[in-house]
Amino acid sequence: MPAADDVVADGSWYTPTVIVKGRARPWFTPVVEQQARAEQQAAKLAAARQLARDYDTLALVVLRDGQLLLEDYAAGIDPARRFDTQSMHRGLLVLAVLAAIEDGQIPSLDTPAALWLPEWRGTDDPRRLITVGDLLWGQAGLADPPFENRPDSPGMQMFIGPDLRRIALAQPARAARGTIDRSSTLDAQVLGLVLEAATGRNYARYLSKRVWQPAGAADAYVRLDRPRGNTRTFCCIQASARDWALIGQLVLDRGVGANGRALKEESIATMLAPSPLAAAHGMVWAREPVLLVPRSIQAGRAAAPELTPFADDGVFYIGGRGGQRVFVLTRQRAVIVRIGRVRNDFDDGKFVNAFIAALQP
Repeated sequence: MPAADDVVADGSWYTPTVIVKGRARPWFTPVVEQQARAEQQAAKLAAARQLARDYDTLALVVLRDGQLLLEDYAAGIDPARRFDTQSMHRGLLVLAVLAAIEDGQIPSLDTPAALWLPEWRGTDDPRRLITVGDLLWGQAGLADPPFENRPDSPGMQMFIGPDLRRIALAQPARAARGTIDRSSTLDAQVLGLVLEAATGRNYARYLSKRVWQPAGAADAYVRLDRPRGNTRTFCCIQASARDWALIGQLVLDRGVGANGRALKEESIATMLAPSPLAAAHGMVWAREPVLLVPRSIQAGRAAAPELTPFADDGVFYIGGRGGQRVFVLTRQRAVIVRIGRVRNDFDDGKFVNAFIAALQP
């Protein structure tokens, strides 16, 4: 198992994995603009690109109006490289769950998750009241498994153990339903169990058909807890920066991907709207800077930064540990993907505001 900070580690250390079959379209060609405007734009983007490099960015992709504006990679990294972007996977999971609601396989956001989880149906079990919407909005009140850097730690078993269902459904409610914890590992894993049970399909196949292929993404890989077992939906999809840019573009275009419509416009609007209990985020996708770092920062790491507000209120994003990000800038019609070394001092507002300034007319 590689170090947790290594987002570029060869994913072959982990088995079993399963392919999320893609249907890649030809990649964008750079925008060709009038000479004077192109030179001005390049100068503006230079400062933003340098800031990205200062944050140890390994892969940077910027799309505007559905065209490639900037693509930048660190030495030794090529566009086909798949990264482990950790919790960013959850922003993809929500799209798949909303697709299942559209398909009628999950009746509604108000449907109790216990419909598919008999372990939660006890009359004295408060988890029986948790709805699919609660899990999507991070307000289920579930307790993440305690984590220690030992193989038998329940938290570590979420990453490498052979029985995800047992670990995930053994965890009690930490607080009353309606308590906000948008970084919950457990919410995302329970959603994955619900999705596979509701659709009756392997997560990778459902994700491929309903989201990944419509987006135009290339093949990706997700991890199972054992052969033909449960998918680790709270983290660990192996995908390229280009793939993530296409997911951002699908969200920006309100459900329309490079290969056609994936979700209804209303589903994307619901996902991005303020959650019932916290205006700072929608369903996994954040609406303003929030701390997306581990609850306990490793010794020797920089402390979490003060939050810099976004320069406008049209920014949405998903995040993974240490600054893995997909930003959707609705006012600028832009998508920005940053994948890089884990930086617990990553400042979302400072980073995005540099690109907002560069994209001004």
